[in-house]
Amino acid sequence: MDNKKLMEFVELASSQMNNGDWAGALELTEQIKALGSNYLVSYYLSGLLIDIGSGLEKEAIVEEARITLEKDFEDIVRHKQFAASATYNLGNAYQAKAGFQSKKGQNNFFLKINNLDFAKNLYRKALQFNPDIKTKIQILVNLGNCFDHLGRVVDALDCYDFALTLEPTFGMALGNKGKALHYYSLLCGEHRGTYILEAYTLLKSSKAGVTSEAALGFDNLMKMIEEQYKELPLQNPPQYPGLSIKGRSHFEQYQIDYCLQNTLYLNVCSFCRKCDAAIGDTIKIKSMTVAANDISYLTLSAYLNEIKQDYITARSLIILSTYDGINLDFFDKYVTIVNTLDDSQINIYIQLIKTAFKTFYDILDKIAFFINDFLHLRMKDTEITFSTIWYTSNERKVVKEGITKTESPSLNALFDLHKDLDYGAFRSLKDTRNSLTHRFVKIKVKPKIETDREMKEETLINQTLVLAKLVRSAIIYLLQLVQVEELKKLNKNNKPAIPIPVHVIPFKQKKRRSKQKSKSIRVSEREKQ
Repeated sequence: MDNKKLMEFVELASSQMNNGDWAGALELTEQIKALGSNYLVSYYLSGLLIDIGSGLEKEAIVEEARITLEKDFEDIVRHKQFAASATYNLGNAYQAKAGFQSKKGQNNFFLKINNLDFAKNLYRKALQFNPDIKTKIQILVNLGNCFDHLGRVVDALDCYDFALTLEPTFGMALGNKGKALHYYSLLCGEHRGTYILEAYTLLKSSKAGVTSEAALGFDNLMKMIEEQYKELPLQNPPQYPGLSIKGRSHFEQYQIDYCLQNTLYLNVCSFCRKCDAAIGDTIKIKSMTVAANDISYLTLSAYLNEIKQDYITARSLIILSTYDGINLDFFDKYVTIVNTLDDSQINIYIQLIKTAFKTFYDILDKIAFFINDFLHLRMKDTEITFSTIWYTSNERKVVKEGITKTESPSLNALFDLHKDLDYGAFRSLKDTRNSLTHRFVKIKVKPKIETDREMKEETLINQTLVLAKLVRSAIIYLLQLVQVEELKKLNKNNKPAIPIPVHVIPFKQKKRRSKQKSKSIRVSEREKQ
């Protein structure tokens, strides 16, 4: 095969696509096919056909690209220089197929497996091949788009932010982050204007490397914002003061910095951080409209209070374990530990992380309990878990009508997260949880092979942080579900109803028992002795 001729055709076809001549580029692919059939032709040909099929909106061309690429995929990825980009291209083929289905009115929500599942898993696999920076940025943006289409806007924003740390001016990341923030702003209450301004600014700055189709979408959204938010200073956004809250101790400051650095606050302002509103765990059910004798708002708020406190407690355990300013060795001083001669590490710091991990994972089951009550699914309490809440039969995996009829992107985000944990990219987290809860996990300095039952301390900490961010996203999706469903009720429900406002407990009522009470307890214990 003439490799030089192949590259000439590829470069010419790419140039024609950049000029919008999709038909001319398609003609050149026929000449590429005539060069013969091998892994190199399949690699370049499929990449061109995916872009051409998307540009011409021809599903058959994209499907031809997918078949071509999958036919020689194993041969292609054996060559390291092509592994990441070929896997990325195959992800693009599946994401394009999902786009065609969406345009036909075929919903990608609440399916046990769909084209977006294939796409996101291929993008994740492509990142594991350690691609060059340019390819990595493109993969992150398309993975973010995949999450966004599945309703997982928080995960999408994380991807766009990661891409922008690598290339702050990358247009597709800027524009898609702007689109995602515009949707995310629905959850932001009094901070919505700030997010609209940020979304508009990002859309406006998305110029470099943007496809013509994307540019049109970004421009249309900008025009819509201009029409709907004339009261906002879109062309001259205000300068925000930045973060000024400081901890009253080194430990409190470490906690603030740790939460900001790892995006661990339960807070809708985490993607802005332009003022002190980004600090703290402030999310809540803002209000519900219910019948006069309905106490569901208070019940669900009680559930959310416990979910938040579990999350904050688990997060505090991570922080306490990793903070060097407090010596916790005294907890282990009078504990008898047998040397089992297997290099296992056993101490309070590791135990704090193990407990944090289990607590984070347990929150997911409480989210399922919340969903059951909120959507009136009438599932038995003893049968509710984050794995089972979705199905009429956990064996047959038939999704409940009470789930599907919501057509909720936020609920689908939770459903998709369940799939990732049960049999997808994060299955290892579930395996670790099961080992921690029902079996044993050994932490070693140098394990021979890291598994869910034996790993390094660093691995356990990293897994716990990944899980913490997933649970944080899940809690935000849960609140989005409530907000959107409540808006539906306001628009459709003609029954007599009243809005239930939010009442919060002041800090002084949440503080620990008073010094006087603590003293009396100590005296009482001394008297008993």
